[in-house]
Amino acid sequence: MTSKSLAPLQLTPLMLALAGLFALPACSDDGATDDEVGEDETASEEEDETTDETTDGETTEDGETTETTETTDEGEESTDTGEEKPGLGDTPNVLCEGALFNLETIVAENASGDADGEAIAMAYEGTALQEFVQWAGAVTGRVEDGVLIDDAAIIAALDAGGPEDLIDVQWQVYLVMHKFIRHEVGDIAALVPDPANDPALTYARWDDAWCYYDGALRSYAQAADAYGLTGDSIEADLDAGFELGHDGIEGEQPWAIDEWSVGAAKQQVEKTSFALAHRLVVQWTEMGIMNDDELALRNAYGAFQLIEDRMDTKNTPGIAIVEGALEAPPASINFEGLVRELNIAFVKRTRKYTDYALPDVAGLMGTAAGYAGAVEGATYSKLVEPFMIDALDGFDHEAYRETWAAWIQAVADDDVATGETASAELTDWNCQYQAALGIAECTSSIDEE
Repeated sequence: MTSKSLAPLQLTPLMLALAGLFALPACSDDGATDDEVGEDETASEEEDETTDETTDGETTEDGETTETTETTDEGEESTDTGEEKPGLGDTPNVLCEGALFNLETIVAENASGDADGEAIAMAYEGTALQEFVQWAGAVTGRVEDGVLIDDAAIIAALDAGGPEDLIDVQWQVYLVMHKFIRHEVGDIAALVPDPANDPALTYARWDDAWCYYDGALRSYAQAADAYGLTGDSIEADLDAGFELGHDGIEGEQPWAIDEWSVGAAKQQVEKTSFALAHRLVVQWTEMGIMNDDELALRNAYGAFQLIEDRMDTKNTPGIAIVEGALEAPPASINFEGLVRELNIAFVKRTRKYTDYALPDVAGLMGTAAGYAGAVEGATYSKLVEPFMIDALDGFDHEAYRETWAAWIQAVADDDVATGETASAELTDWNCQYQAALGIAECTSSIDEE
Protein backbone atom coordinates (compact mmCIF):
# COMPACT_ATOMS: atom_id res chain seq x y z
CA MET A 1 0.00 0.00 0.00
CA THR A 2 1.35 3.39 -0.91
CA SER A 3 0.75 6.72 0.73
CA LYS A 4 -1.37 7.71 -2.27
CA SER A 5 -3.79 4.87 -1.66
CA LEU A 6 -4.09 5.87 2.00
CA ALA A 7 -4.95 9.51 1.29
CA PRO A 8 -8.77 9.24 1.29
CA LEU A 9 -8.87 8.06 4.90
CA GLN A 10 -10.85 10.24 7.28
CA LEU A 11 -9.96 9.44 10.89
CA THR A 12 -11.72 11.07 13.80
CA PRO A 13 -9.82 11.87 17.02
CA LEU A 14 -9.95 9.24 19.71
CA MET A 15 -11.43 11.79 22.02
CA LEU A 16 -14.71 11.43 20.15
CA ALA A 17 -14.84 7.96 21.62
CA LEU A 18 -14.40 9.44 25.08
CA ALA A 19 -17.43 11.70 24.80
CA GLY A 20 -19.08 10.40 27.95
CA LEU A 21 -15.91 10.48 29.99
CA PHE A 22 -16.91 12.81 32.77
CA ALA A 23 -20.10 11.16 33.98
CA LEU A 24 -19.00 7.91 35.54
CA PRO A 25 -18.58 6.85 39.15
CA ALA A 26 -15.04 6.37 40.34
CA CYS A 27 -13.63 2.86 40.39
CA SER A 28 -10.54 1.52 42.04
CA ASP A 29 -7.37 1.06 40.00
CA ASP A 30 -6.49 -2.48 39.16
CA GLY A 31 -2.79 -1.88 39.45
CA ALA A 32 -1.94 -2.84 35.88
CA THR A 33 1.33 -1.52 34.64
CA ASP A 34 1.21 -1.01 30.92
CA ASP A 35 -0.30 -2.08 27.71
CA GLU A 36 -3.21 -4.35 27.39
CA VAL A 37 -5.92 -4.64 29.88
CA GLY A 38 -5.78 -8.30 30.38
CA GLU A 39 -2.94 -9.94 28.58
CA ASP A 40 0.36 -11.20 29.86
CA GLU A 41 3.27 -9.44 28.28
CA THR A 42 6.02 -10.62 30.52
CA ALA A 43 8.01 -11.71 27.50
CA SER A 44 8.35 -8.15 26.31
CA GLU A 45 10.69 -5.54 27.68
CA GLU A 46 7.90 -3.84 29.55
CA GLU A 47 4.50 -5.00 30.62
CA ASP A 48 2.87 -1.84 29.65
CA GLU A 49 -0.48 -1.82 28.24
CA THR A 50 -3.43 -0.73 30.15
CA THR A 51 -3.89 -4.13 31.22
CA ASP A 52 -1.35 -5.61 29.11
CA GLU A 53 -1.68 -9.27 28.96
CA THR A 54 -1.35 -11.53 31.85
CA THR A 55 -2.40 -14.91 30.64
CA ASP A 56 -5.79 -14.29 29.33
CA GLY A 57 -6.90 -11.05 30.52
CA GLU A 58 -7.52 -9.52 33.83
CA THR A 59 -5.51 -6.43 34.28
CA THR A 60 -6.73 -3.44 32.46
CA GLU A 61 -6.52 0.20 32.93
CA ASP A 62 -9.16 2.46 34.15
CA GLY A 63 -10.43 5.26 32.16
CA GLU A 64 -12.88 7.92 33.04
CA THR A 65 -13.18 10.99 35.20
CA THR A 66 -15.85 11.21 37.81
CA GLU A 67 -16.20 14.79 38.75
CA THR A 68 -15.87 18.23 37.36
CA THR A 69 -13.60 20.69 39.06
CA GLU A 70 -14.29 24.21 40.07
CA THR A 71 -12.53 26.90 38.14
CA THR A 72 -11.21 30.28 39.01
CA ASP A 73 -12.32 33.41 37.20
CA GLU A 74 -9.40 32.87 34.85
CA GLY A 75 -10.64 29.37 34.05
CA GLU A 76 -7.90 27.55 35.94
CA GLU A 77 -8.79 24.48 37.94
CA SER A 78 -8.79 24.74 41.69
CA THR A 79 -8.79 22.19 44.47
CA ASP A 80 -11.44 21.81 47.14
CA THR A 81 -9.19 23.87 49.38
CA GLY A 82 -9.26 26.74 46.91
CA GLU A 83 -5.70 26.24 45.75
CA GLU A 84 -5.19 26.39 42.01
CA LYS A 85 -4.07 23.18 40.40
CA PRO A 86 -0.90 23.46 38.32
CA GLY A 87 -1.14 23.37 34.57
CA LEU A 88 0.34 20.62 32.42
CA GLY A 89 4.09 21.17 32.20
CA ASP A 90 4.26 23.72 35.00
CA THR A 91 6.77 21.70 37.04
CA PRO A 92 10.31 22.95 36.32
CA ASN A 93 12.57 20.26 34.88
CA VAL A 94 16.19 21.28 34.44
CA LEU A 95 17.33 17.77 33.45
CA CYS A 96 14.74 17.52 30.68
CA GLU A 97 15.62 20.95 29.33
CA GLY A 98 19.32 20.11 29.31
CA ALA A 99 18.77 16.72 27.69
CA LEU A 100 16.58 18.22 24.97
CA PHE A 101 19.20 20.89 24.26
CA ASN A 102 21.86 18.23 23.74
CA LEU A 103 19.52 16.07 21.68
CA GLU A 104 18.90 18.97 19.30
CA THR A 105 22.57 18.90 18.33
CA ILE A 106 22.41 15.20 17.52
CA VAL A 107 19.24 15.58 15.47
CA ALA A 108 20.65 18.54 13.55
CA GLU A 109 23.87 16.69 12.76
CA ASN A 110 22.02 13.64 11.46
CA ALA A 111 19.71 15.84 9.40
CA SER A 112 22.64 17.65 7.80
CA GLY A 113 23.54 14.73 5.56
CA ASP A 114 27.14 14.78 6.79
CA ALA A 115 26.94 14.11 10.52
CA ASP A 116 30.00 14.90 12.61
CA GLY A 117 30.57 11.99 14.98
CA GLU A 118 32.69 14.06 17.31
CA ALA A 119 30.01 16.73 17.63
CA ILE A 120 27.42 14.05 18.42
CA ALA A 121 29.71 12.45 20.98
CA MET A 122 30.26 15.83 22.65
CA ALA A 123 26.49 16.35 22.77
CA TYR A 124 26.08 13.06 24.62
CA GLU A 125 29.04 12.10 26.72
CA GLY A 126 29.13 13.79 30.11
CA THR A 127 26.05 15.90 29.36
CA ALA A 128 22.52 16.15 30.72
CA LEU A 129 21.43 13.84 27.92
CA GLN A 130 23.65 11.01 29.11
CA GLU A 131 22.54 11.70 32.67
CA PHE A 132 18.92 11.30 31.59
CA VAL A 133 19.59 8.11 29.64
CA GLN A 134 21.38 6.57 32.62
CA TRP A 135 18.76 7.69 35.12
CA ALA A 136 15.83 6.59 32.96
CA GLY A 137 17.49 3.25 32.35
CA ALA A 138 17.66 2.66 36.08
CA VAL A 139 14.06 3.81 36.60
CA THR A 140 12.69 1.51 33.89
CA GLY A 141 14.92 -1.43 34.73
CA ARG A 142 16.85 -1.37 31.47
CA VAL A 143 19.85 -3.03 33.10
CA GLU A 144 21.56 -6.28 32.21
CA ASP A 145 24.41 -7.81 34.19
CA GLY A 146 24.87 -4.50 35.96
CA VAL A 147 25.17 -2.57 32.69
CA LEU A 148 22.73 0.15 31.60
CA ILE A 149 21.59 -1.24 28.26
CA ASP A 150 20.80 1.99 26.46
CA ASP A 151 23.81 3.97 27.59
CA ALA A 152 26.09 1.08 26.56
CA ALA A 153 24.40 0.85 23.15
CA ILE A 154 24.86 4.59 22.56
CA ILE A 155 28.53 4.48 23.52
CA ALA A 156 29.07 1.52 21.19
CA ALA A 157 27.35 3.35 18.31
CA LEU A 158 29.45 6.46 18.95
CA ASP A 159 32.59 4.32 18.86
CA ALA A 160 31.53 2.77 15.54
CA GLY A 161 30.86 6.25 14.16
CA GLY A 162 29.32 5.47 10.77
CA PRO A 163 26.30 7.38 9.38
CA GLU A 164 23.89 4.60 10.34
CA ASP A 165 25.51 4.29 13.77
CA LEU A 166 24.95 7.98 14.43
CA ILE A 167 21.29 7.61 13.50
CA ASP A 168 21.18 4.72 15.95
CA VAL A 169 22.42 7.07 18.68
CA GLN A 170 19.47 9.36 18.05
CA TRP A 171 16.91 6.57 18.03
CA GLN A 172 18.34 4.92 21.10
CA VAL A 173 17.67 8.18 22.92
CA TYR A 174 14.11 8.26 21.55
CA LEU A 175 13.63 4.67 22.69
CA VAL A 176 14.70 5.62 26.21
CA MET A 177 12.28 8.54 26.23
CA HIS A 178 9.49 6.36 24.91
CA LYS A 179 10.10 3.68 27.53
CA PHE A 180 10.32 6.30 30.25
CA ILE A 181 7.02 7.90 29.22
CA ARG A 182 5.32 4.50 29.20
CA HIS A 183 6.73 3.70 32.62
CA GLU A 184 5.68 6.97 34.23
CA VAL A 185 2.13 7.21 32.91
CA GLY A 186 1.56 3.54 33.72
CA ASP A 187 2.97 3.88 37.21
CA ILE A 188 0.83 6.92 37.93
CA ALA A 189 -2.31 5.23 36.60
CA ALA A 190 -1.67 2.40 39.07
CA LEU A 191 -1.28 4.63 42.13
CA VAL A 192 -3.20 3.32 45.12
CA PRO A 193 -5.08 5.93 47.18
CA ASP A 194 -2.96 6.84 50.17
CA PRO A 195 -3.02 9.99 52.35
CA ALA A 196 0.78 9.88 52.19
CA ASN A 197 0.69 10.54 48.43
CA ASP A 198 1.90 14.02 47.57
CA PRO A 199 0.04 15.31 44.50
CA ALA A 200 2.89 17.72 43.77
CA LEU A 201 5.18 14.76 43.20
CA THR A 202 2.60 13.06 41.00
CA TYR A 203 2.17 16.21 38.93
CA ALA A 204 5.96 16.41 38.61
CA ARG A 205 6.20 12.84 37.34
CA TRP A 206 3.41 13.38 34.80
CA ASP A 207 5.05 16.63 33.69
CA ASP A 208 8.34 14.77 33.36
CA ALA A 209 6.79 12.38 30.85
CA TRP A 210 5.12 15.29 29.07
CA CYS A 211 8.40 17.19 28.78
CA TYR A 212 10.12 14.42 26.80
CA TYR A 213 7.10 13.94 24.54
CA ASP A 214 6.57 17.65 23.96
CA GLY A 215 10.23 18.47 23.43
CA ALA A 216 11.42 15.45 21.49
CA LEU A 217 8.67 13.19 20.15
CA ARG A 218 6.04 15.78 19.18
CA SER A 219 7.70 16.52 15.85
CA TYR A 220 7.45 12.83 14.99
CA ALA A 221 3.77 12.79 15.87
CA GLN A 222 3.36 15.64 13.38
CA ALA A 223 5.34 13.70 10.77
CA ALA A 224 3.17 10.64 11.35
CA ASP A 225 -0.01 12.68 10.91
CA ALA A 226 1.33 14.10 7.65
CA TYR A 227 1.94 10.71 6.05
CA GLY A 228 -0.91 10.38 3.60
CA LEU A 229 -3.47 9.56 6.28
CA THR A 230 -5.90 12.42 5.96
CA GLY A 231 -7.56 13.11 9.26
CA ASP A 232 -5.10 11.22 11.44
CA SER A 233 -5.02 12.74 14.91
CA ILE A 234 -1.90 11.26 16.48
CA GLU A 235 -0.56 14.56 17.79
CA ALA A 236 -3.99 15.71 18.99
CA ASP A 237 -4.68 12.39 20.71
CA LEU A 238 -1.35 12.50 22.52
CA ASP A 239 -1.96 16.06 23.67
CA ALA A 240 -5.47 15.20 24.83
CA GLY A 241 -4.25 12.12 26.66
CA PHE A 242 -1.61 14.05 28.56
CA GLU A 243 -4.14 16.74 29.45
CA LEU A 244 -6.74 14.21 30.58
CA GLY A 245 -4.31 12.39 32.83
CA HIS A 246 -2.97 15.59 34.33
CA ASP A 247 -6.49 16.77 35.08
CA GLY A 248 -7.18 13.54 36.97
CA ILE A 249 -4.17 13.51 39.26
CA GLU A 250 -6.30 14.83 42.12
CA GLY A 251 -9.55 12.91 42.34
CA GLU A 252 -12.06 12.95 45.16
CA GLN A 253 -9.11 13.46 47.47
CA PRO A 254 -5.85 15.16 46.48
CA TRP A 255 -3.96 12.00 47.44
CA ALA A 256 -6.08 9.73 45.21
CA ILE A 257 -6.03 9.93 41.44
CA ASP A 258 -9.25 9.93 39.46
CA GLU A 259 -8.74 6.37 38.28
CA TRP A 260 -11.11 6.54 35.33
CA SER A 261 -9.49 9.56 33.73
CA VAL A 262 -5.86 8.72 34.49
CA GLY A 263 -6.32 5.13 33.36
CA ALA A 264 -7.91 6.20 30.09
CA ALA A 265 -5.20 8.81 29.62
CA LYS A 266 -2.47 6.24 30.14
CA GLN A 267 -3.99 4.09 27.43
CA GLN A 268 -4.41 6.97 25.04
CA VAL A 269 -0.86 8.23 25.48
CA GLU A 270 0.77 4.82 25.28
CA LYS A 271 -1.18 3.28 22.42
CA THR A 272 -1.13 6.47 20.35
CA SER A 273 2.64 6.52 20.70
CA PHE A 274 2.60 3.08 19.10
CA ALA A 275 0.58 4.50 16.21
CA LEU A 276 3.22 7.23 15.87
CA ALA A 277 6.02 4.67 15.53
CA HIS A 278 3.99 2.40 13.23
CA ARG A 279 3.31 5.24 10.79
CA LEU A 280 6.97 6.27 10.75
CA VAL A 281 8.16 2.73 10.06
CA VAL A 282 5.78 2.48 7.11
CA GLN A 283 6.59 5.97 5.83
CA TRP A 284 10.37 5.69 5.99
CA THR A 285 10.37 2.16 4.60
CA GLU A 286 8.42 3.36 1.58
CA MET A 287 10.75 6.35 1.18
CA GLY A 288 13.81 4.17 1.49
CA ILE A 289 12.61 1.81 -1.21
CA MET A 290 11.48 4.56 -3.59
CA ASN A 291 14.64 6.65 -3.19
CA ASP A 292 17.15 3.84 -2.63
CA ASP A 293 17.86 5.55 0.68
CA GLU A 294 19.56 3.36 3.28
CA LEU A 295 19.51 6.13 5.88
CA ALA A 296 15.73 6.40 5.60
CA LEU A 297 15.59 2.68 6.26
CA ARG A 298 17.82 3.13 9.27
CA ASN A 299 15.37 5.69 10.64
CA ALA A 300 12.59 3.16 10.01
CA TYR A 301 14.65 0.58 11.91
CA GLY A 302 15.01 2.99 14.80
CA ALA A 303 11.30 3.75 14.90
CA PHE A 304 10.55 0.03 14.82
CA GLN A 305 12.39 -0.44 18.11
CA LEU A 306 9.60 1.56 19.79
CA ILE A 307 7.02 -1.08 18.84
CA GLU A 308 9.16 -4.20 18.56
CA ASP A 309 7.93 -5.51 21.92
CA ARG A 310 4.31 -5.15 20.75
CA MET A 311 4.96 -7.90 18.20
CA ASP A 312 6.28 -10.25 20.86
CA THR A 313 3.76 -13.04 21.61
CA LYS A 314 1.53 -11.93 18.71
CA ASN A 315 3.83 -12.20 15.71
CA THR A 316 7.15 -13.06 17.28
CA PRO A 317 8.71 -14.40 14.05
CA GLY A 318 7.79 -11.11 12.38
CA ILE A 319 10.29 -9.22 14.52
CA ALA A 320 13.26 -10.79 12.77
CA ILE A 321 11.53 -10.46 9.39
CA VAL A 322 10.98 -6.72 9.80
CA GLU A 323 14.44 -6.03 11.20
CA GLY A 324 16.07 -8.13 8.50
CA ALA A 325 14.19 -6.28 5.77
CA LEU A 326 15.13 -2.88 7.15
CA GLU A 327 18.80 -3.86 7.18
CA ALA A 328 18.70 -5.18 3.60
CA PRO A 329 19.33 -3.27 0.34
CA PRO A 330 16.27 -1.10 -0.43
CA ALA A 331 15.51 -2.79 -3.74
CA SER A 332 15.17 -6.18 -2.04
CA ILE A 333 12.45 -5.15 0.43
CA ASN A 334 8.90 -6.44 0.07
CA PHE A 335 7.02 -3.39 1.33
CA GLU A 336 3.58 -4.99 1.47
CA GLY A 337 5.04 -8.00 3.25
CA LEU A 338 6.71 -5.83 5.86
CA VAL A 339 3.49 -3.92 6.56
CA ARG A 340 1.64 -7.22 6.84
CA GLU A 341 4.03 -8.43 9.55
CA LEU A 342 3.39 -5.27 11.57
CA ASN A 343 -0.36 -5.41 11.16
CA ILE A 344 -0.66 -9.07 12.16
CA ALA A 345 0.49 -8.10 15.64
CA PHE A 346 -1.70 -5.03 15.98
CA VAL A 347 -4.90 -6.56 14.63
CA LYS A 348 -4.50 -9.30 17.25
CA ARG A 349 -3.93 -6.74 19.98
CA THR A 350 -7.08 -4.93 18.85
CA ARG A 351 -9.09 -8.14 18.82
CA LYS A 352 -8.81 -8.69 22.55
CA TYR A 353 -10.75 -5.54 23.34
CA THR A 354 -13.61 -5.91 20.87
CA ASP A 355 -15.45 -8.06 23.44
CA TYR A 356 -13.22 -8.08 26.50
CA ALA A 357 -15.69 -6.45 28.93
CA LEU A 358 -18.69 -8.65 28.10
CA PRO A 359 -20.12 -10.79 30.92
CA ASP A 360 -19.20 -14.03 29.13
CA VAL A 361 -15.60 -12.90 28.54
CA ALA A 362 -14.05 -10.92 31.41
CA GLY A 363 -17.24 -9.65 33.03
CA LEU A 364 -16.03 -6.05 33.21
CA MET A 365 -19.03 -4.12 31.92
CA GLY A 366 -19.48 -0.94 33.96
CA THR A 367 -15.98 -1.11 35.42
CA ALA A 368 -12.91 1.03 35.00
CA ALA A 369 -10.95 -2.01 33.85
CA GLY A 370 -13.47 -2.83 31.13
CA TYR A 371 -13.71 0.78 30.07
CA ALA A 372 -9.94 1.04 29.82
CA GLY A 373 -9.86 -2.07 27.67
CA ALA A 374 -12.42 -0.63 25.28
CA VAL A 375 -10.43 2.61 25.01
CA GLU A 376 -7.30 0.57 24.48
CA GLY A 377 -8.88 -1.42 21.67
CA ALA A 378 -10.11 1.70 19.92
CA THR A 379 -6.63 3.17 20.10
CA TYR A 380 -4.93 0.03 18.84
CA SER A 381 -7.47 -0.16 16.05
CA LYS A 382 -6.20 3.12 14.61
CA LEU A 383 -2.96 1.42 13.60
CA VAL A 384 -4.68 -0.98 11.21
CA GLU A 385 -7.83 0.85 10.12
CA PRO A 386 -6.22 2.51 7.07
CA PHE A 387 -5.25 -0.92 5.80
CA MET A 388 -8.69 -2.37 6.52
CA ILE A 389 -10.08 0.20 4.10
CA ASP A 390 -7.94 -1.20 1.31
CA ALA A 391 -8.39 -4.85 2.21
CA LEU A 392 -12.08 -5.24 3.09
CA ASP A 393 -15.05 -4.84 0.75
CA GLY A 394 -17.85 -2.77 2.22
CA PHE A 395 -15.79 -1.49 5.14
CA ASP A 396 -17.17 1.88 6.23
CA HIS A 397 -14.47 3.48 8.34
CA GLU A 398 -16.61 6.24 9.80
CA ALA A 399 -19.32 3.77 10.82
CA TYR A 400 -16.67 1.52 12.31
CA ARG A 401 -15.33 4.38 14.43
CA GLU A 402 -18.86 5.14 15.57
CA THR A 403 -19.26 1.52 16.63
CA TRP A 404 -16.11 1.78 18.72
CA ALA A 405 -17.56 4.87 20.39
CA ALA A 406 -20.81 3.02 21.06
CA TRP A 407 -18.90 0.07 22.54
CA ILE A 408 -16.86 2.31 24.82
CA GLN A 409 -19.98 4.11 26.05
CA ALA A 410 -21.85 0.85 26.56
CA VAL A 411 -19.04 -0.46 28.75
CA ALA A 412 -19.06 2.78 30.74
CA ASP A 413 -22.84 2.62 31.15
CA ASP A 414 -22.97 -1.12 31.93
CA ASP A 415 -25.32 -1.43 28.96
CA VAL A 416 -24.89 -5.09 28.04
CA ALA A 417 -27.45 -5.17 25.22
CA THR A 418 -25.92 -2.24 23.34
CA GLY A 419 -22.46 -3.52 24.10
CA GLU A 420 -23.17 -6.96 22.68
CA THR A 421 -24.38 -5.48 19.40
CA ALA A 422 -21.41 -3.16 19.02
CA SER A 423 -18.95 -5.82 20.12
CA ALA A 424 -20.23 -8.34 17.59
CA GLU A 425 -19.76 -5.85 14.75
CA LEU A 426 -16.26 -4.88 15.85
CA THR A 427 -15.25 -8.51 16.25
CA ASP A 428 -16.58 -9.41 12.82
CA TRP A 429 -14.59 -6.68 11.06
CA ASN A 430 -11.49 -7.53 13.03
CA CYS A 431 -11.77 -11.20 12.10
CA GLN A 432 -12.32 -10.31 8.46
CA TYR A 433 -9.08 -8.35 8.46
CA GLN A 434 -7.26 -11.16 10.23
CA ALA A 435 -8.42 -13.47 7.44
CA ALA A 436 -7.25 -10.97 4.82
CA LEU A 437 -3.81 -11.02 6.45
CA GLY A 438 -3.74 -14.80 6.24
CA ILE A 439 -4.03 -15.44 9.98
CA ALA A 440 -5.22 -19.02 10.36
CA GLU A 441 -7.57 -18.43 13.29
CA CYS A 442 -9.10 -15.17 14.47
CA THR A 443 -7.33 -14.61 17.75
CA SER A 444 -5.96 -12.19 20.28
CA SER A 445 -3.56 -14.59 21.91
CA ILE A 446 -2.13 -17.16 19.50
CA ASP A 447 1.35 -16.32 18.29
CA GLU A 448 2.43 -16.82 14.72
CA GLU A 449 4.72 -19.76 14.06
